[in-house]
Amino acid sequence: MTKAHDAGDESILRAFVNHAREISITPGHGGMEAAKLLISDAVGVGLAGSITHESQMILAAVQTWGVGDEAHAWAGGTRLPAALAAMVNGHQMHTLEFDAIHEPSVVHPMTVVFPATLAFMERAGKRGEKFTGKDLIRAVIVGVDIAAGLGVVTTTPLRFFRPATAGALGAVAAITSATRASVEQAEAAMGVVYSQIAGTMQPHTEGAQVLALQIGFNARAAINAWDLALAGFRGPKKIFDGKYGYFGVIEGAGDPQALVEQLGKVWEVERTSIKPFPSGRATHAALDGVLQLQQQHKFTVDDVLEVVAHVPPMVKGLVGRLPTIDMQVGTARLCLAYLIPNALIDGTITLHSYSEERLRNPQIIEAAQRVNVVADSNPNPNAFDPQTIVVKLKDGTEHSITLPASLGSPSKPMSQNQLAEKFARNLDAAGKSEVHDQLTELLNNLEDLDDVAQLIELL
Repeated sequence: MTKAHDAGDESILRAFVNHAREISITPGHGGMEAAKLLISDAVGVGLAGSITHESQMILAAVQTWGVGDEAHAWAGGTRLPAALAAMVNGHQMHTLEFDAIHEPSVVHPMTVVFPATLAFMERAGKRGEKFTGKDLIRAVIVGVDIAAGLGVVTTTPLRFFRPATAGALGAVAAITSATRASVEQAEAAMGVVYSQIAGTMQPHTEGAQVLALQIGFNARAAINAWDLALAGFRGPKKIFDGKYGYFGVIEGAGDPQALVEQLGKVWEVERTSIKPFPSGRATHAALDGVLQLQQQHKFTVDDVLEVVAHVPPMVKGLVGRLPTIDMQVGTARLCLAYLIPNALIDGTITLHSYSEERLRNPQIIEAAQRVNVVADSNPNPNAFDPQTIVVKLKDGTEHSITLPASLGSPSKPMSQNQLAEKFARNLDAAGKSEVHDQLTELLNNLEDLDDVAQLIELL
């Protein structure tokens, strides 16, 4: 349980830092292949995220904040200070709601970790330092362990935006792993980043544009914290179970000591899901279910009288809203009632599902009124599954399916063809198809890459 006094335990921070500094990756390591898949997915999703209007808005804004040639915005190539590049690319990774998610923790564990780590490595490369593909893999494994692990040992529902807050701490841990920095430097950076982490669930509740930007804020904070610690700033050390620590302020309650005990035994990269659809993960089981029923029974959206999705309470809270004709695209990505008619029309959900034509289509809004999202009695405040989908047709027939896990989860993974198609489509959306083969070759053999700069220059 979270401690109610301000004594805290500095050994928790030390354990996280030691895990980051001491982990080694050898052939056959349980997390290596999983980490490579997550890195490949992150590259495609991060590049595709450059196409959104919000990404262009952020890029225009940050260029007025300072100039630099330390790192670049993916896809567009704009040169920026490293912290601002991390912010832009972090936003790009989450803006399409297509980034990997660790369901037990309700954390998108790559989305702060990956852009912050790459921006740091790109800047370091310009200063003569070199990081290998193994360095990047190791950093990702550590970053995901911490970012996802913090959510795993949390025992209360979301109130702050956990992908951002836990992600910032995971990003600093990842940089620690890549650099093998001193304990003093790493602990200082973790304390400083804790003083910066931010992002609440209110933007998610409203479907506000700033939701993905909260990822960017924390990616920037990770770089800033590292630099401030290097300059000599020291932060608090009892940042997890102190009176005003992470599990007393950001989360309502949790057991960080349980995370300490599992480090090096459980690899969270192996428990992370890759998304098949560009929508909130809480929509995926229902979308998969309704598409399976459509394939089996050959009905169209016009044949449907009602769709009832029986889902855990968290899912109802995240995506149980009804659409409106004037809703923003961010709201649509988190609206199961909007997504189900689109899925029945196209046989999937794609980036086209959020075109102006679709968003403002009164027939789709009408069809969405026939979708009913019902909270079941699942006692787990962070559960995505199981979900039961019932489709009632106008001819009086009824079909149902129960999904114990969502497509893309470790127990129900996407096929190699599905992963390859997602990667190719994301690169095509970003206008980067010309580097598809080069990127694929590098990513497939990342553990043999001598210099990550070869990967970075293709983004």
